[in-house]
Amino acid sequence: MEYSYSLISHIKIFNSDPICAIDLNDELLLFGTMLGYCGFYIIKSREMKIISEIEDEHIISAEILKDKLTFGVGDQKIIVIEKKNDKSYKNYTIKEIKNYVNETEHYKKCDNIFSLLKKGFLFSIELNIPKEEEKIIDIRSLPFTIKNYFKNTEFDNRIEISNFWVPFDFDGEILVFSDFNKNSKNFLKIYNIRLKKFILVYNLDDENDNNHFGHISHVKLINKEKIFLVHSYKYCQIRDFNFKLIQNFEHIGKEIIACDIYSEKNELQIIILDLNCSVYLYIEKNNKYGSEEYLFNLNKLSTIEREIKDQKFFSMGYPYFIKRYKEYLAISADQGLFLFKKE
Repeated sequence: MEYSYSLISHIKIFNSDPICAIDLNDELLLFGTMLGYCGFYIIKSREMKIISEIEDEHIISAEILKDKLTFGVGDQKIIVIEKKNDKSYKNYTIKEIKNYVNETEHYKKCDNIFSLLKKGFLFSIELNIPKEEEKIIDIRSLPFTIKNYFKNTEFDNRIEISNFWVPFDFDGEILVFSDFNKNSKNFLKIYNIRLKKFILVYNLDDENDNNHFGHISHVKLINKEKIFLVHSYKYCQIRDFNFKLIQNFEHIGKEIIACDIYSEKNELQIIILDLNCSVYLYIEKNNKYGSEEYLFNLNKLSTIEREIKDQKFFSMGYPYFIKRYKEYLAISADQGLFLFKKE
């Protein structure tokens, strides 16, 4: 079954400045780019509000919280947007919270710091690029800091991590990442920051394991119990934190380039965007799993101009994003950010 969606907004970006953070509800669409261009779109009144046109670092997070909006700017600062004397964000105040005290020390370290921001928790790890004699070391202990900037609290610790790792998801407490050791073995790891321990270390290249994993491109946390992962570009799985397989299915389209988890009324929805510009919906109801449903293809939507379609949507190879909220759907592409509504 094909669903009817129409384009209601196209947020254009500057050339070579890809979207790198989005969030969505039925009131607002937030966005941030690699050069620090960020803002939000008020859906009902169709108004664009630009918060910043350029920053010193890229926007690592754009998030809609209960009573405020936030943008994370690298490891440098948090931009907080709050409503001003009304029920909408037509009028607002802007507050900036720095993530460091000593600017000189920050300048020395900022090139080697990687940060993630979620739900008011900022995770920053000092990568400390290894020296030549350190490259033979498989696993190193690196310092990290997690800050709750709403409560002005800070927690410091260390995590054992290899020289080559790829973060997938972070919810303020749990960090999911892929880790490669010197023998080119690939591990999927889940680390609980509050408990200060790994709750999963799984060797994806174990020859004695019947599971076959190629490249893992996406991993998303589902609450604090399960993960959704995509491997070999089109095979999807839901697993628990012990890596027990709960559900397994193959995407019927082309390579998956973006996905999102959306939950409403005890119904888990997985939204998938593939390289063929098609959007699919995968639904779980009451712990029972259904099949994929085809929603639409960007090239077939009459509300998108032919000039945009001719430019192709995903030819630059950027990281792309898709976000679902009720009847709304946001998709980032080479031309910017598109907001659709189900008719």
